[in-house]
Amino acid sequence: MNQLGPQSLIGRRNRRPREAGIALIAVMLILALVSVLAVSSMESTMRDQQVAGVQMRDRVAFQAAEAGLATALVSVTGSNTPTLAPNSIGVSGDYPMGQPSFQLDPKAATPIENLGSLPLPGMSLNVNGNGPKFQLQLWRINVEGREPRGMNSRVEAAAAALWGS
Repeated sequence: MNQLGPQSLIGRRNRRPREAGIALIAVMLILALVSVLAVSSMESTMRDQQVAGVQMRDRVAFQAAEAGLATALVSVTGSNTPTLAPNSIGVSGDYPMGQPSFQLDPKAATPIENLGSLPLPGMSLNVNGNGPKFQLQLWRINVEGREPRGMNSRVEAAAAALWGS
């Protein structure tokens, strides 16, 4: 039998291919790839949240303008000019950054414009020569809604009031 000494065992160990280093490099590359994917998905989520926040603030400003328009429409009666005082909407506890508000649109040349009156067709009831004549009084109303962090929304509507003379 052939007897091997300690020197011949050391020589055999050195002849093995070094696979441990390649495995380490492969694991590090996979880890780097997973990290890049995680960071990019976090950034995408953050951007989505920012866009959703802007859209929500825009909706709040629009709803404030709609509330102002509804308030102005309630004041449309007969030939009297509609009014709209600046006001806040909602409960202050629901809006920690400040309440949304509305006002007449400062950028409109005439926020409340009289468009004139028209006789209402078929409504000129005349009994014995005397009778009420009904008119439609038309108004254009421009309202601006504001969200506390700077988002504005403008709404324009035409309204009519029925009144008799």
